[in-house]
Amino acid sequence: MADNLIQELVASISGDAPVRKIAIGAHWSAVSSRYCGMASTVLTAQPHGEAHVREAGALHTQTARSLAQLLLSDSCLEAGIGLAALNSLNEIPKLKITPVNAFKVVAEKGAGKRVAVFGHFPYLQEIKASATRLSVFELNPGPDELTLDYVPKILPDAQVVAITSNTIINHTINDILPYLNRDAFTILVGPSTPLNPLLFDYGFSLLAGVRVVDEDALYLTIGQGAVFRQVKGADLITIAR
Repeated sequence: MADNLIQELVASISGDAPVRKIAIGAHWSAVSSRYCGMASTVLTAQPHGEAHVREAGALHTQTARSLAQLLLSDSCLEAGIGLAALNSLNEIPKLKITPVNAFKVVAEKGAGKRVAVFGHFPYLQEIKASATRLSVFELNPGPDELTLDYVPKILPDAQVVAITSNTIINHTINDILPYLNRDAFTILVGPSTPLNPLLFDYGFSLLAGVRVVDEDALYLTIGQGAVFRQVKGADLITIAR
């Protein structure tokens, strides 16, 4: 089933709506349709650093459902736009919304346990101090970080797992989930996270993403190159299984 997570996300879209607005900032992309969704802007290495978007300049003429098909693209730039479009159609479940900080949850749950983290997160030092083992995976690993080649060896033994939702954009989520211990406490985290209960079927315990509450403030800040701590108009929100 895990091989089809991204296809299932696209197939699970309910309804459709015209794209009201779209922006692709240096760090974040946003799409407004039924609601407003955001996702990371991820640039892959191209000659001269140039990644292009098909039909750029006419994306706003599509519907959100059509734009969400870009999530299937091999281009991370296009896939991020597709994920933002998908998020713009998501009806956020009203039940089991929690105010917890997802990174603090990982630190607390990981005390005395084997922890695996995909991506650069806050609280890594706190997690490392209390966990019996902390394995940090990165596509371009730094010191004390691992490539995804080590996933089959380490992940099945991990008891607490935090996965950045950017793994949906770069499609590495499909290489990770087959090795996930279904008894592990697992969080999908980041502003790109689809708040879709379908993900609970894949073993996630918490979905930690955002809810856009002020579109004007969001577009203003992401259009001026804001990193997430500078982004206005988006509230962190966590949904429990």
